[in-house]
Amino acid sequence: MPATYCNPLPLPDYQAGRDCLRPGFAGRHFREMADPTVVRFKGRWYLFPSAGMLWHSDDMLDWTHHRIEPFDPGYAPTVVVHGDWLYLSSSWDGSAIWRARDPLGSWERLGERGLDEDGNPTWLRDHTGRPVRWGDPCLFSDDDGELYCYCNLALDHLPSPDHPWRLKPAAGAIFGVRLRRDDPTRFAEAPRELVAFNPGLHPWEATGSSNQDHLNPVLEGAWLTKHGGRYYLQYSANGTEFRNYALGCYVGDSPLGPFRPQRRNPILVGAHGLVNGCAHHSVVEGPDGGLWCFYTCRVRIDHPMERRIGMDPVRFTAEGEMHVDGPSDTPRAAPAAGGGRLGLVALSVDAGCSASSARDGHPAFYACDDSIRTWWQAADAAVPQWLESDLHAAFETAGARVMFADRGLDWRTGVVPGPYRYRILGREHARQEWSLLVDRSDNAIDRHIAYETWPARRVRHVRLEILAAPPGMAIAVWQFTVFGLPHGVAAIPG
Repeated sequence: MPATYCNPLPLPDYQAGRDCLRPGFAGRHFREMADPTVVRFKGRWYLFPSAGMLWHSDDMLDWTHHRIEPFDPGYAPTVVVHGDWLYLSSSWDGSAIWRARDPLGSWERLGERGLDEDGNPTWLRDHTGRPVRWGDPCLFSDDDGELYCYCNLALDHLPSPDHPWRLKPAAGAIFGVRLRRDDPTRFAEAPRELVAFNPGLHPWEATGSSNQDHLNPVLEGAWLTKHGGRYYLQYSANGTEFRNYALGCYVGDSPLGPFRPQRRNPILVGAHGLVNGCAHHSVVEGPDGGLWCFYTCRVRIDHPMERRIGMDPVRFTAEGEMHVDGPSDTPRAAPAAGGGRLGLVALSVDAGCSASSARDGHPAFYACDDSIRTWWQAADAAVPQWLESDLHAAFETAGARVMFADRGLDWRTGVVPGPYRYRILGREHARQEWSLLVDRSDNAIDRHIAYETWPARRVRHVRLEILAAPPGMAIAVWQFTVFGLPHGVAAIPG
């Protein structure tokens, strides 16, 4: 079995939802990681997501959580290496720029605090010196030493009973602005509108699960990639709460355009399956020397902002058009090997599934239906509990993804994330003894999404045996997916 990855990424320590920590929040508690910026710095990759930072990796496979300050500067953080510094900013309430010599810090905030016309604090000023805030910023350092930001902006607005403020986000446009060399907290010139909402040309930009709403545009999450001397301005459209959230791309010959849309658009959309709602992203050079896209994955069980993170390789057509080879939800070759498809498929989806026990309304089948919004839950908290998949025939299997459902999570009462302990067993015939495929009985890592592999093994029955859950949590699984080769495929490439 070659090294592989599988989405959603099995990162340790997925964070508390941002709303969960607000005083007076009365909803269900949930985890949240989204809007990822990943940068490569001195041979290591650093992941900065919304709701808490940061993670680092030497290979884009195994990630370590290292808390920094500012831990949560605001939604949609952006980081860029520019000269001898790294610069960090984020969205709206995080309208400031921090800098550091190293991603792990220490970070210092630059600029002078001011208030925009509606009294919101900001450390940014436009080309006239007026305090200004931005949304979903992307900082971009060009080869000539200039620093740019691509973002949403709030524009002057005549107050009304429906919107009694002087500013209103221009939600249907992406702006670009060059920042001053001597002070990046200030605009060097007036910002330019680079991409505008155009559902006539791009019906997939329209809001709603059927792209039916043209009156409430959402263009956001800009990202700028320079490749082959051209500038690829990417953006997210439709809204992170919808399963058809998508990435688009415009191309230009200079950092501030003019930009023209690619013929191939959207460049990433996944409205079906386990991994959907795939947008608000970043692009970074991977260990294979190619480009990789890290993107948001939609969950939305207990909250619209309940999301996870995926990644897939970026490709270019012979005509130079950019697209993401995804979204994927089955194992693919590791980033160092280029992320190619290996022919591994989900063998357990809609197959037979049984369990040691089940709570009413949460049968075993819900763990193999390829839906993140249903889950199997054991009848009680007694351990061990088991969940078994009957593949209906023997297959060469090589791995499994386990998505623990975290039911009962509640920071208010002290029911907090922690390690799940488990084993995965397999056998070819019902009368055989179980063979151990994976042993995490001593697991000490908080990883509620787990991706496990083993040397190819011919089995029909695969059992997940749960030995312990975080105290106070129910024994529950969103999905237990077994991966292997379909009949007629001789071996796993590589």
